[in-house]
Amino acid sequence: MAESPGNRIASTIARLSPKQRQLLILGLGGSVFTLLIFGGVALWDQPTTLPEGTPPVRPHPLPISAPGAQADPRDIWMSKSSEQMRQMEEMIQGLRQQVDLIERQPPLSNPVVQALPPQPLPSPPPPVIEPLNLPPMPPLPPLPANPGAGMYPDGTPMLPRLPGIATFEVSDAKVSAPAVGGQGVDQKDARSYVPSGSFFRAVLLGGLDAPTGGQAQSNPHPVLMRVQDNAFLPNRYRFKIKECFALGASYGDISAERAYIRLESLSCVRRDGKAIDVPVKGYVVGEDGKAGMRGRLISKQGQVLANALLAGIGAGIGQAFQQSAMTVSTSPLGSIGSVDPGKQVQAGLGTGVGKALDRLSQYYITLAEKMFPIIEIDAGRTVEVVFTKGFSLAGGSAGGGDADSYTDIWRRGREVQKKPLEPFKE
Repeated sequence: MAESPGNRIASTIARLSPKQRQLLILGLGGSVFTLLIFGGVALWDQPTTLPEGTPPVRPHPLPISAPGAQADPRDIWMSKSSEQMRQMEEMIQGLRQQVDLIERQPPLSNPVVQALPPQPLPSPPPPVIEPLNLPPMPPLPPLPANPGAGMYPDGTPMLPRLPGIATFEVSDAKVSAPAVGGQGVDQKDARSYVPSGSFFRAVLLGGLDAPTGGQAQSNPHPVLMRVQDNAFLPNRYRFKIKECFALGASYGDISAERAYIRLESLSCVRRDGKAIDVPVKGYVVGEDGKAGMRGRLISKQGQVLANALLAGIGAGIGQAFQQSAMTVSTSPLGSIGSVDPGKQVQAGLGTGVGKALDRLSQYYITLAEKMFPIIEIDAGRTVEVVFTKGFSLAGGSAGGGDADSYTDIWRRGREVQKKPLEPFKE
């Protein structure tokens, strides 16, 4: 029996693989969708037919006119006339306001135009003035032939100046010194004033341990110095401050290994027994010509840190003994440590030694943080002190050379000759 076409198609489709079936379904679906699109377009493009006997609709033009085409000329004329009248009224109102302001102003004291006053009465004849006995005027110099710029124009006569009396007053005011740069010159008496830049030689009376910590500059150490010679002033002048005492403040610097000293005060005793103490500003120069004095850097932090290290190692050993005598068990509630039977003494010793050495290590660490290096300076070193700001010293005196006593001169001679000097014998 022959198969029908439908059975053949079904058997053919059944023999296809799943992928081929999907492709076949997609192809059929695309063909149906394409046919539907073309059919809709064909139906949409067909013109609509009107039923028979219906007349065609004809468009009627709408009456559209330009703006202002339907306006009445009389209305336009009336609007323009009313605008002009309004402008004229505003102008008249402004003129009225100006007239009112002019009328409110007070009249002038000396009007320009006044009515003619009545004829005054005839005045009495003027008195006869006697001529003054004035000295004759000197003859005027002749005018140049061609007067230049700045002369009176032609037709204007040059009136002579009448002689008069000139008065003036003489005062005893003192003439001030000329100013430099808009300010008076500040002159100091060199006999009692030490200008900036002056210097003197001094010796340290005591040793010095200059601190180098963070607060060393705010809290420096005091330094006492004795002046060995008179001060050197500009222009080869000397100032008598020999044997005076100078007080300074010092601090150290690790990078330069130097102790810096700044001058604070200078004290002297005059020949009449009166003491002088003045604040001064300056700095100290060492033997090498640089600011500050080179010294020995001393730091004790290394030994303290080594002790802290040894204490930390001992604390670790004690904790190790403690852990070796204990057993740690883990449970859902956490880790629990228990001491093994017979090792209680070992655990106790390890705990005690470990905690004690740990506290000792913390102490050494705290001590090392408080310690800082110092710059050590020996006593008896000779330095130069420079003044950075001038000051007045009452009772002092300056001169071109030294005026030492006979004892000072004799001692200097022994120092120069390096041998005892015998007095002169006749």
